[in-house]
Amino acid sequence: MAQEIVFAADAVQPTPETPANGAAEKKRRSAAKIAWAAGRYLLLTVIAAFFLFPFFVMICLSILPNKDILARVLFPTSGKLYLGAYRAVVSGASSNFMKGLGNTLIVATVLTVGIPFVSALCAYGFAKMQFVGKEIVFGIVLSTMMIPAVISMVPLYFLYAKFHFTNTLYPMFVPSLFGGGATNIFLMRQFMRGIPNDMIKAAQLDGASSFLIFLRMVIPLCMPIMLYVGVMSFMGAWNDFLTPFTYLSDTSSKWATLAFTMYIDYGAGSRVLANQTMAAGVLMTLPCIILFFVFQRYLIEGVAITGMKD
Repeated sequence: MAQEIVFAADAVQPTPETPANGAAEKKRRSAAKIAWAAGRYLLLTVIAAFFLFPFFVMICLSILPNKDILARVLFPTSGKLYLGAYRAVVSGASSNFMKGLGNTLIVATVLTVGIPFVSALCAYGFAKMQFVGKEIVFGIVLSTMMIPAVISMVPLYFLYAKFHFTNTLYPMFVPSLFGGGATNIFLMRQFMRGIPNDMIKAAQLDGASSFLIFLRMVIPLCMPIMLYVGVMSFMGAWNDFLTPFTYLSDTSSKWATLAFTMYIDYGAGSRVLANQTMAAGVLMTLPCIILFFVFQRYLIEGVAITGMKD
């Protein structure tokens, strides 16, 4: 009886895995990983195609000849690319695209350079300097993020009218140069908190002033987040429509920005053909796309590093 029990115990013990079984298991796991990765990328491709389809249609319509616009086709019936719509947008006698482009570049350049600098300057005070009520003031600054911009639109309009700023470019960049916005100050402060205080104290012992430390030490170390803020400031200025629509009461103003010009020349009620409208949309979208792909690494790095600060 004891011998039968021993035999039964030996029967239930697992047999050692042979090399063939181990290789087959590895192949199954590898195939499962490949299938999972393929399914994930397929899903991402479908989602990307869904969001990119309107841009594809916009590009296709922009290269259609005038005779094909009403034919409801996506590709020229002649089989040749038609670039006349782009020429009409850029150099047409009735087109204000280049004027709007110049005004927008002025505003975008000022904000791209100015907002990172002034927001970093404010953040440096909150992150590395000591003064009475610092946390209270910082809390007040953050509380402004909860105030909708539309609430201050009417008071600001009357204020700018008093200063004769309406129908000029000043309302589009002057407010942003006073601090750069609570969001940018918060991002800069979070990034600067990761800079060791010993470096700043050592520079102070060497006789460097606070502003010199900010210029020569803090700004180079904060370049990733400053690039992020600069790129986002450029894209915000490039796509801004509400500000010029509010403060440029004259639709033929010489200071009309690109978004406002697009609304005037190619918006609802305009008699411009659809291929010219789509060509203008393509030209306005290209700078933001190029800017994103050029600075993609810096944008991701700036956000990722900022999120790790505590």
